[in-house]
Amino acid sequence: MNRTARVVVGVDGSDDGQRALVYACRAARAREAELLVAHAVDDAVLAGAWGVVYDPTLLQQAGETIVAEAVEFAQGMGVPADRIRSEVVMGNPSGVLSKLSEEADLVVVGRRSVRGLERLFVGSTSVGVAASATCPVIMVSAATHVEHTGSLGRIGVGIEPNPKASVALTLAFEEAERRGAHLEVVHAWQPPTVGLFARSPRPEKLEESRRADAARVHELVAPLAAAHPGVSYSVTETNAHPVDLLVERSAELDLLWLGVHEGMTVGAVVRGVMAHSRCPVALVRVCAGDRKD
Repeated sequence: MNRTARVVVGVDGSDDGQRALVYACRAARAREAELLVAHAVDDAVLAGAWGVVYDPTLLQQAGETIVAEAVEFAQGMGVPADRIRSEVVMGNPSGVLSKLSEEADLVVVGRRSVRGLERLFVGSTSVGVAASATCPVIMVSAATHVEHTGSLGRIGVGIEPNPKASVALTLAFEEAERRGAHLEVVHAWQPPTVGLFARSPRPEKLEESRRADAARVHELVAPLAAAHPGVSYSVTETNAHPVDLLVERSAELDLLWLGVHEGMTVGAVVRGVMAHSRCPVALVRVCAGDRKD
């Protein structure tokens, strides 16, 4: 039996947390999903600097206040009260949200926080969740035009020419179809790296390599385009560093999908895009593409 769709959002009283809440409310409405508002009381902050020990009860109460305000805000944004749940959990924020992702279709987090209670969801939280969540993770920040999300009618997905890219590519096609948006497939090609004293490949060999990568990209796109005939799409292939190209394209996108390779942390390219993207970033682990029923 299929379960109810669920969107989880991490809130902490910060500006980025509020932006995440706005995005999550819109996502829950669009998906007709349950909204779970979660706040983590990080046990690592209980023992503060200079030997100061914080009362966990006070932090719990502060968290409950933050969550209550977020729930009220979500109702004001049109999420039905009977589809809103809330939790205040003791534990590391990344671990808490990753655990909640096991029963979710989407997790939404802010990118960074810098003061007071906002430290409960620091920048490492979005990285940690992206590296371990079992569902897609949306990251928003002050740099992303979250208030205009949906107005551009354009979704992007950055891919490499290998089969693992199909996870993010599939979700990007589904997102574009759900929104009625154009999909831009972005591939940054770079010449193969050679050693310090190695001879550089001849121009014709470089062109052969570029064409082979382009062919592999189109082989990945073709079956998904056939499965989603109502989605208009284009492929952008440029000789550029992937971070530079993806950040540049993000200024014209409502959402940018990226795949996260399996491992203990997020790779340098994804981190670079997370730090500088001009639109919300959707991150999905390559092993998290299976549907949850």
